[in-house]
Amino acid sequence: MKSFFRFIGSIILLIIGLIAIIPFIYMIMTSLQHIYTSVDFKVSFTGMTLDNYKFIFESRNFSRYFLNSSFITISGVILNVVFSSLAAYSFAKMKFNGNNKIFFFMIMTLIIPTQVTMIPLYIIMKQLNWINSFFALILPIPTALGVFIMRQAIINIPNELLESAKIDGYSDFHIFTKIVIPLIKPAIITVSIFTFIGAWNEFLWPLIVSVDDKTRTLTVGLSTLQTQYTPNYGVMMAAATLTFLPPFIFYLILQKRFVEGVAATGLKG
Repeated sequence: MKSFFRFIGSIILLIIGLIAIIPFIYMIMTSLQHIYTSVDFKVSFTGMTLDNYKFIFESRNFSRYFLNSSFITISGVILNVVFSSLAAYSFAKMKFNGNNKIFFFMIMTLIIPTQVTMIPLYIIMKQLNWINSFFALILPIPTALGVFIMRQAIINIPNELLESAKIDGYSDFHIFTKIVIPLIKPAIITVSIFTFIGAWNEFLWPLIVSVDDKTRTLTVGLSTLQTQYTPNYGVMMAAATLTFLPPFIFYLILQKRFVEGVAATGLKG
């Protein structure tokens, strides 16, 4: 009986999975056709063409948008990993007044919608004269979520291991770099994936602070294709495919460690 229900559950999950990939199939099929209205779509392997991708790659600003997004995303990942790991180590293994309260208030920031903070954040960036600069696009990327994930991983490290390292003469910095960091690699990869996907797909904030192509990201730059030219749904879907691929590939490469990181951070509260 148990095997029967397991079989039924597998069938249901398979059906859900197939339904979930339909939008991606539609996106890729549309990107390989010349479609100027939403009702023109048809599954035809004979009419497929790479002209939509060729049009995007030949755009004089595509390489600029791609490099901007890559630089902003990679910088944001590094910044988030460095500061989140340092903060997480302090909250998990160092005792100081207000430790739990500060961590609690930091985690509470996660319930605040991003849209609510955009106006005050924009005012701050304007006062710092950072509008249309990479500083405005990179510095807001780190969030308390990275601190939370890494703190959960660091808590699982036995205190005896760190105390024995101190007895051997290790400083807090050496303990952090030589012992803690190697033990929380799955959590670091988890934070990196979340940060990479979030930063790469971010649209609203770059749209607000990017005035010209100097700092414009791929998501914002490719969205202008539907307003500058005659609407071509094939071009729009090709742009969506190109935007989707980098974080998808990044996740596939680190998928195994990502699962380990999620599992490890959920072992202990």
